Formats: sequence, structure tokens, C-alpha cells
Amino acid sequence: MGAGLSGLADTNAPLSKIVLVRVGGLIVPGPWTTNNSGTMTLRLPKPARLEISFAPVDSASNQPIRLLRKLDGADTEWQEAGGQMQRAEMQLMVVIHDASNRILSHQRFSMGGESAGWRKELEHAEFRLRRESMVLPLGAERLQVLLTAENWTVLGSAAITDFRVLHQNATGQAENIWPDSHFEEGENLDRPDGTPRYWQRSGFGRNMAQIQRLPPPATGHALVIQDDDVRMSATWQADLPLGKRARAGETLRLEWRETYSVGIGERSRATFGPLPPGEYVFRVKTVTPFGEPIGSELALTILIPPPLWKRSSFVLPLTLLSVAAVAASVWFLVHRRAAVRLKRSEHHRWLERERVRIAQDIHDDLGASLTHMNLLSQTVLGKLAPDHPAWKDTGRIRRIAITLTETLDEIVWAVNPRHDTIESLINYLTAFTEEFLGAAGIRTRIHVRLQLPAWSLPSGLRHNVFLATKEALHNVVKHANATEVHLRLEPQPAGFDLTIQDNGRGFSVPAIPTPAVGPSGRHRQGLAGVRERIESLGGRVTLESTPGHGTRIVFSVPLDETQIRSAKPPSPSTVI
Repeated sequence: MGAGLSGLADTNAPLSKIVLVRVGGLIVPGPWTTNNSGTMTLRLPKPARLEISFAPVDSASNQPIRLLRKLDGADTEWQEAGGQMQRAEMQLMVVIHDASNRILSHQRFSMGGESAGWRKELEHAEFRLRRESMVLPLGAERLQVLLTAENWTVLGSAAITDFRVLHQNATGQAENIWPDSHFEEGENLDRPDGTPRYWQRSGFGRNMAQIQRLPPPATGHALVIQDDDVRMSATWQADLPLGKRARAGETLRLEWRETYSVGIGERSRATFGPLPPGEYVFRVKTVTPFGEPIGSELALTILIPPPLWKRSSFVLPLTLLSVAAVAASVWFLVHRRAAVRLKRSEHHRWLERERVRIAQDIHDDLGASLTHMNLLSQTVLGKLAPDHPAWKDTGRIRRIAITLTETLDEIVWAVNPRHDTIESLINYLTAFTEEFLGAAGIRTRIHVRLQLPAWSLPSGLRHNVFLATKEALHNVVKHANATEVHLRLEPQPAGFDLTIQDNGRGFSVPAIPTPAVGPSGRHRQGLAGVRERIESLGGRVTLESTPGHGTRIVFSVPLDETQIRSAKPPSPSTVI
């Protein structure tokens, strides 16, 4: 390390400075200076292309200082200064000449940054194997190899050893045609200014081209470029006549082992595309030509605000407004649904009151009139002789009055909302079945749970189930010749099954026909009418019968969620 550089190493101040900043192609005025306690901050109005130029401070501009840069928030590692216009690298160059010394082709193999085996000093560095290849062009006569630091702004160290040029010989084996690959022949090879055989120095700083013996257990020497002056360059150069060693079109495989630490030592530039909003820190670090830190880092804080709609000053009020809007919407919907439910509840209560009134009016008015008609017809029959012409008509009037009274009782029961329960349905069916079958001399057995679910059954459902049951019992009395009938109601998870089973003569079960419509527009009775009533409720009818073993018919009636309000635990069946 030179005297000037060692003097600079004692300071804690940054040895670099920001020279120029462009945002979106426009220069942002400085000055970009700092001191030990100062900080620099750059605020961008919005994301834009950013260009930062930086350089060593004036007092160190003539010193061998390398610059590294890093953008916290975007870069994960330090990067050498330089760019496409300023290559921070040394090169191993291979040039092919013809017999007239014209250049036919060339290839550059770059060495920039730090190699994986670099250890801050060349003496402790690890050499890594590198392989390349090239094809000999037509007319190739001479192979020229150069190890060079041709860019004057480059600083650092690069070394190669065990250099080989492999060619496939006539037997198919890879043969090294490069003489003295380990640089063991030459003059003064134990001194840095020694010269290996076949090699020569060139450049304004040719003394930076050195030879160095490899430490044990390695053997031989290494060619080295020790560039510590931005105003000088150095090159190692060697020529190899090809002659009959290789021919045009053949491929040469180049092998050598290398180690290096190379960077830029003058003004440089870093360019970034539009960065996302956030906080970044652009850092510049200064190191010696061989990678040892010197001085302190330079830092420039870059603030890019988020768009308006992402800022807390905008997001927080908007969030509060959104929460308030959602809360208001929820409050409105809840109150609206409550109002709708209340209105429906009031309408339902009104309908129930109307149904009670209608049932009461029918019972009080029509029931009383039919009872009066029955009594008058009975009185008239008591005054007439059986052979009187009006005897039969009066008897017919009395029977009609009795039938109407029974039908009126069914209608009043169906209309009255106090009977909208499954318990009322089974009680009414039980009473009707016992009375109807008892009059026909048929024994009745009722199977029903002691406790029934608290289900709400609308009047239409109760009425249709009753009429279907009535028709089924009528068929038993008329056709079955049975002595016993079982009536069973079994609650299901989403409805109930009503079963009517007799011990009569039975029959061969046909398909239940579709009910035909009579001239009056009313459906005919029978099994078809039963099926129509149950299917109008969304249910189904199952009929099973065996000749000589009776008949079993099942009404499966579904209920919706509004009808299934609650269900009590089932109890064991009881037989009445």
C-alpha cells in the first residue's frame, strides 16, 4: 500500500462522493456532500428512472481506490462500479493470426469482481480451473495469448497458472501444444520482475506485469497483473506458431487456473429502472485495489412515496369510511329484514284471526242452520205416515243435512289455525277412523308416539292428508272385507309417514292410475285421487298388497324448514 493510500486509510470519512443525480433524465441539483454526522436524502415525487454518478473524493482521486456500490432494498450483494460503458474487468485474450500477421479471430475471457477463491491477498488465494474452447479459422498460422488490464480505470489483481492449449492428436488423445504451462522456464523467476520463456511485458505500466512463485505444495509460477494505478495499464503476451500442430476447422480446448479481484477506480455510474415505492439506501464502499475496505461508506437515502390511494393518510380515512358504510349497510339490511319479518308475522297473525273468525262463523251460522234443518226434517218424519208421498223426500233431506254437518265439521277443523299441529292431525284422524270403522264393525288399532314433534302443519296439508286417509278407509270398508285396520304415524327427519294396513282379502297391485277429470272438472275418487292429493303436497304414495294377506298403503308427506320448528325426542310406540 502506497504512502498516500495508507494516509487515507486512517480517516473515518467517506472516500467517495455523489457527483450527479438524474431522475427521469433530469438533473437533480446537489451539492451531494456529507460528513461524519451528516446524511443525504433524495425524495422522488414518483417512481422514475434513476441515474447516480459517483467518484472518489478529490483528495483521493489520484489514489488506487476501487468503488463498490449497493442499493439496499433492491440488491442483495455488493457490486463493482462500472457498467456497459465502463467494464470493470481484466481479460485473457486469445488472438488468431494468419501468415501475414492479420487478425483472423479473437476471443476475450473476462475476469471481473472477485473470484470464488480470492482471499484478499494473492499469496493466499485459491486458483480455480477454467475451461474454454475456440475453433481455428481458415489460414490460422499463429496463436497469440494476452493477459491484460487494457482499461486504464481498472484496479485489482488477476493471476493465471497451468495454462494449456489442448488439441486432439492422430490417436484421439488430448495433447497439450502450449510449451511451459507452469512457467518454470525463464530468467529471474524468483523475482516479480522475472520473465518466463515465451512471454513478454507491454503497456505503460509494464512493471505491474509480474511473475510469482506458487506457495507449496503447488509447483511452478503464476502470471500476475497487479494494477494499482488508474493511469497505467499492463499486459503479458506470448505467441505460439501453429505449424502442423493444428489445422483450420479444428477445435482447441483452453484450460488454465485463475484467481482475481478486479474493479473500477474512477468516476462511475449506476442506473436503476423505475423502483417501486418505498425507502432505499444507495451505498458506496471504497476498497484497496485488492479488496480490503478503506474509509467509511457513503449513503444516500432514497424515498419514493406510494401513490395517493396507498398512503396511510388516504387509506385510514377510506378504511374508516368503508367500515362505516359496511356497518350502515348491515344495520339497514338487519332492520329491513326485521321489518319484513315483523310485517310477515303481523300478516300471519291477521290470517290466523281471519281463519278463526271464518271457522267460528261457519260453525255458528251454517252449523246451526243444518242442525235446525235436521230437527225439522225429523219432526216432519214423525208426523207423516211411511206411505205418505213426502216421506222419502223428507228422509233424503235429513240424510243430506247430516252429511253436510259432517262435511262442515271437517272444513271447520281444517280452517281453524288452532289445529295446525301434527298432534291435532293424528287426534282428528284417530277419532274419525274409530267412528268410521266402528260403524262398519271393523276393529281399529292406532300406533302413534306418546310425544310428537312440535311441527306446524298448514290447513291445506292437514285437509289433503285427511281426505286421502278418508278415501283409503272407504276403500277398506267397501272392498277389503277386513276385520282389523292398523293406522300408524311415524315422524321422519323431514316429514312423516302415515300407514294404513288391513288384514283383508288383498289384490294384485297394478300401477296407480293417473286420476281422470270428470265433466264437472273435479277429480274422480279412488287410488288415483289419493295419489293426486299426496303428490300435490310434494309427497309420494306406496302401495303393497298380496292376495289373501291384506293391503298396506303409506303416505310419505314432506315438510319444509319453516314447518319443522322443533322436535321432541321420540318415545316408544303405543297401541290403542
